[in-house]
Amino acid sequence: MGYGDLLRVLAEEAEREGREVRAAAEREAARVLEEARAATAAARDALVARAAADAAEAARAGGEALGRERERVSLLARREALEALHRAAAGALAAEGDAALDARLLAELLPEVGDAPFEVEVDPGAAGACRAALARLDPAAAARATVREAPAPRGGVRVRVGRRELDDTLPARLERLWPEAESELAVILFGEAGTWPGSTA
Repeated sequence: MGYGDLLRVLAEEAEREGREVRAAAEREAARVLEEARAATAAARDALVARAAADAAEAARAGGEALGRERERVSLLARREALEALHRAAAGALAAEGDAALDARLLAELLPEVGDAPFEVEVDPGAAGACRAALARLDPAAAARATVREAPAPRGGVRVRVGRRELDDTLPARLERLWPEAESELAVILFGEAGTWPGSTA
């Protein structure tokens, strides 16, 4: 083989190797591009799925929060309605006191007084009727009693014996009965049985 033929063969071999290298590079580029596309698609799908999950969670949480807020507002409205009834009842009871009621309440309380001196507090203007009732019920107790009038009408009587206080005014009786009455009112007004939230029962 002459020198010219050798150069031609070397040139052909170099061209063939160049074509193979270029083909291999193109195949590798195509593989890398395909992998990049697949990774991009997977990342996009993951982001879309995460966004959808976050949106669903936000909607659920928002719905729950809205439901809780509605329930809170409803409870507050019902609580305010019952408290308004409580205030109205206390105000109405203050005007219900009279001599006959005071006499009945004194008859209940006198056995608890014992033989010690005691004080009876009654509504304004009711001191004379109270003294007369005490004299009829128990003359000996009447002799140990001090009767004074409260600054404002409340209905009923309050008895103090030493450090003990026996509060039988109508507002005090209402407070003792209110937890049970409140539950019954909640059933009547709202159809809800059981102890009312916030009740002292």
